[in-house]
Amino acid sequence: MALSSEKKAELLRRLNALSQNLTTTTAGSDLLDLSLPGLNLDINLPDLGLLGTTTPTSIRSLLSSLVGEQVLIATPYDPQLSGTLLSVESDYVILVQTDGSLDYVNISKIESVTKL
Repeated sequence: MALSSEKKAELLRRLNALSQNLTTTTAGSDLLDLSLPGLNLDINLPDLGLLGTTTPTSIRSLLSSLVGEQVLIATPYDPQLSGTLLSVESDYVILVQTDGSLDYVNISKIESVTKL
C-alpha cells in the first residue's frame, strides 16, 4: 500500500519525534522513554546502531548514509530490490546486484529502504 506524500511527511515527523526520546545509558544499551497521556513506557532496546547521534531527515540523506551497504529497496514496481548501494545521484540511486548487474532506481519512486 503506497502512502500519500502527506502521510509520509506525518510518519517522518512522528518518527523524528520518537527518536528525540532515545537516550544512551552508561551501559551502552539504548533506552526508549515514551510518555503519552495516561501511558508511560520505558523500554530497554539493544544497540540500534543506525540511530546514532544523527537521524536522517530525508530519503536522500538516509540513502547517502547507506552507500557501500547491503540494502533492500522497495518501489511500487519492484518491492524486493536488494544489493549493494553503489551511488546516490541527483535523482536516482545505483544498486549492484550479487550477479554484478546494476539497477538504477528513481529516488522519487522509493517507498522504503532497509539496511540488510
